[in-house]
Amino acid sequence: MKKTLRLIIFLLIGLGFIWWFISKLSAEEIKQLFESFSNANYFWFFVALLVNVFSAVIRAIRWQQLISPMGYKPKLMPTFLAVMSGYLTNLAVPRLGEIVRCGLLSKNQKIPFEKTVGTVIIERTVDALCFALFFFIALMIEFNYIKDYVYNSFSNIINFSSLKTIALYGFIAFLILCSILLLFRKRIIGMRFYRKIVKILSGFMEGIKSIFKLKNPLLFIFNSLFIWFLWILGTYVIFLCFGQTSHLAFKIAFVATVLGAIGPIVTPGGIGIFPAIIAETLLMYAIVRPVGYAAGWLLWIVSQIGMIILGLVGFIYFSKGKKENERVRQDT
Repeated sequence: MKKTLRLIIFLLIGLGFIWWFISKLSAEEIKQLFESFSNANYFWFFVALLVNVFSAVIRAIRWQQLISPMGYKPKLMPTFLAVMSGYLTNLAVPRLGEIVRCGLLSKNQKIPFEKTVGTVIIERTVDALCFALFFFIALMIEFNYIKDYVYNSFSNIINFSSLKTIALYGFIAFLILCSILLLFRKRIIGMRFYRKIVKILSGFMEGIKSIFKLKNPLLFIFNSLFIWFLWILGTYVIFLCFGQTSHLAFKIAFVATVLGAIGPIVTPGGIGIFPAIIAETLLMYAIVRPVGYAAGWLLWIVSQIGMIILGLVGFIYFSKGKKENERVRQDT
């Protein structure tokens, strides 16, 4: 029931973002949005789809790298299909997909479940570090654009002159919190919530350390960066679908991809908010909202099509393998 309610809430948030963004468009802009879809060059859409699927293949290869030092060598096909099945599951229940893909691969390739879960912790840690790195680079590359956009868009809501005061109060609150933690550290250490946080953080640290135990850590790092490159390339290819965005530089695709990555953090698969983020990002580069929104939706659809189709193929594949194993047991 909790998972169902959580899913409904996230979907409502996504639908709320769709309504919020469309409500900002005039009748002429809505007409322009549909014209953008009808006039798009869908050859580049399918190219972007292939690029997106290839990024999932690289993710599967990277997962193989993490598993192999433990003495197991999973085949690429089931590893790839487990990744896609996990993606599909995440659309329904966020974060459950990581557990599902570990369960599917562990049963199919005879790998202990807890060991596959450990490798996923490493993956997520590295993904978070990559996102932080690229987000910082995006800010440095287009700081003036982002600064001007934020100021022009939110100056009526946020009093920027008071940000220093807010930062000062925030720092004071942080010092007070640290003092409380020090004073009541013995009680806090005994709390279940504290132990859970420590366990998660220690798992992340072990995950980071495990990277250096790989046979070829540089290849692992390359694959992690290459996944992001393919995502950015997919965004750039989608820009080629529209005459108004085909001239945009690769660095703009970089910024849009990094900012768009915030979408799936808020709603399942980034539904609703991802296209809005892409549209607002392109608005900084004088691309009108309807065209930017159309590009955002095509980019979102590209990521979902491969996920849904290959995720379903994955579940069929693993279901078939399970039935074959049951027949073998009955025969013996």
